[in-house]
Amino acid sequence: MNRRGFIFLVFAGGAFAQESFKDFLKEELEGYRREKEGFARYLEEVNREFEEYKRIAKEEFERFRHEILRHWDRYEATDRKKLVQYSEDYRVKRVFDFEKGELRIEAKDSSIDFESLVEKELGDFLLQDEREAFRSDRLLGRVESRVRKLRHVKTAKLGREPVLTPIVFGKDRVSGSELRRGVKSLLERGNIKKRGAGNSRFTQFKVRIPPKKVLRKARQYKPVVVRESDRWGLDYPLIFAIIHTESYFNPLATSPAPAYGLMQIVPHSAGRDATELLFGRPVLLAPSYLYNSENNVRVGTAYVYLLYYKYFKDVRNPESRLYCTIAAYNTGPGNVARALTGTTSLRKASVVVNAMDPEDVYRTLLRRLPYRETKDYLRKVSARIAVYKNL
Repeated sequence: MNRRGFIFLVFAGGAFAQESFKDFLKEELEGYRREKEGFARYLEEVNREFEEYKRIAKEEFERFRHEILRHWDRYEATDRKKLVQYSEDYRVKRVFDFEKGELRIEAKDSSIDFESLVEKELGDFLLQDEREAFRSDRLLGRVESRVRKLRHVKTAKLGREPVLTPIVFGKDRVSGSELRRGVKSLLERGNIKKRGAGNSRFTQFKVRIPPKKVLRKARQYKPVVVRESDRWGLDYPLIFAIIHTESYFNPLATSPAPAYGLMQIVPHSAGRDATELLFGRPVLLAPSYLYNSENNVRVGTAYVYLLYYKYFKDVRNPESRLYCTIAAYNTGPGNVARALTGTTSLRKASVVVNAMDPEDVYRTLLRRLPYRETKDYLRKVSARIAVYKNL
């Protein structure tokens, strides 16, 4: 081949390679555009489904509330600090208040032997595990059955961890004789009283459980809390302090947001951020998924990680960043930024925080945060971290 032919092939080859690269780049950009549009459509679907999720939760809450008020003089149901269960006919109610350490059995105008009724109800209530407690909650069961039909919802089986046995007996499993002795002791320590009149007469058994015993639940969750904290580079006492403040270790904790479980995860807001981190894209989390204690701690700890290492990454002092993270877990990072700067800019908030020492950050947040709940939350979580350092 002569030199002129060689040069022609070189230039022709170069032109061919250039055209091939342009085609390749065009295909890549087109693929990226389709992927971006597909993800945007996916987010729209998830957002629509969460609105449906909220509507379902609200409808079932109102339905359940109406049913209870047909039989009882006041509404009481499972919330952040209490576990509440009703019999099939709504005439008997079981309550354990995790915050107060109070155990109650109530019956509506019961003509049977009330002490025998209490003895049976206590035995059943104390032996329940998380799966059985979930199945006993009519409201949660209804929400679960409806949201399972949504396309982008993730469900799970609940665990068999005991709910009240560790608190009352100090261990996870008890024999039949231990249960009988425990129930007898509760009956001897508790008191019975009547209230109401006419068709609204109620008999109540109530006994107090020392608060220190309630905190035995923390030990039950220590393996998963430590594991998830280590995974995300967080101190486990922080996660315990959040659980303590959010639910007082009530694994079936519920709030109208809706928010579920130990760390009170909202299926869309905190749940959306955390699931994108954990699963690669946002998904909705059914009650069953969030009432599985391991799942709940996994999602909640991932969200704390995002707050501490992503949203407030520009805050240089670790203690100052911790205060911002705690407040944001309760009210959202945008509200924390607004309290500090009047805007939702996290960059501007970080500049303000970096100009202060940690004590000033803490005092400023307590002064400027708009909601009393968030101020109390910041105080409680910050104080409770020390409680769990030696757990």
